[in-house]
Amino acid sequence: MMEATTGLVIKGLREKYGYTQDKVANYLGIKREMISFYENEGREIPLDVLEKLSDLFGVELDVFFVDNVDDALAEVVFAFRKDDMDNDDMDNMAAFGKIVKNYLKINNLYGSI
Repeated sequence: MMEATTGLVIKGLREKYGYTQDKVANYLGIKREMISFYENEGREIPLDVLEKLSDLFGVELDVFFVDNVDDALAEVVFAFRKDDMDNDDMDNMAAFGKIVKNYLKINNLYGSI
């Protein structure tokens, strides 16, 4: 069990989905180096970036702040790998991730749907 930092959680989720730092950076509209800084705790991660990553990975924001990486990876509802994903594909995955998160919230509020 590896102690988690926000950066390690991002790296673990990114790798679980098979995304490169370049792909995630392009999706976020930032340079690849920033992803490396975030993953290695070299820079503070802005909330808007965490929100976009939350949608992309289909997890709640609090997942980025769990005590260990294994717990964060266990929160992944779906992990879809595709080698030739472009930004439109990633936008669609993020939209789907948001739908899944909303469904799970409703399910938790109202019981099994």
